[in-house]
Amino acid sequence: MSLRIRPVAAQRGSTLLDAMIAILIFSIGILGVVRLQSVAVNLSSDAKYRSDAAMLSDRVIAQMWTAAPATLATDYTGAGGSGGSRYVAWNNQVAQLPNGAGAIAVAADGNVTVRVQWRQPSEAVANVHTYVTATQIAR
Repeated sequence: MSLRIRPVAAQRGSTLLDAMIAILIFSIGILGVVRLQSVAVNLSSDAKYRSDAAMLSDRVIAQMWTAAPATLATDYTGAGGSGGSRYVAWNNQVAQLPNGAGAIAVAADGNVTVRVQWRQPSEAVANVHTYVTATQIAR
């Protein structure tokens, strides 16, 4: 005597299995969208900080162009938060970036290098972003 499987019994549970697979695929898709959103937020904040660093660098260079050439090095040279009076004022603005720090080097021939660094609190200590601008101020 052979056992025959009834058609109704063979189909029992297949709808539940189909629903579970559909939920799994949907969940993976939702997790992908959430991850994509997280990456987009991080990239947009990186772009904001980079544009802020460029603006701060350009602003201090513009101020240097209008400053007296004789006092340029003493007013603007500095690093680590200490230096000339105008450097200190500029570095206070740079400090508004997350973990922001700035440095300005003025050479005797008028070459100027402006460096702005920042690091987001969620990033590793070794992951420091740097924006460097170099120009020459005519004397």
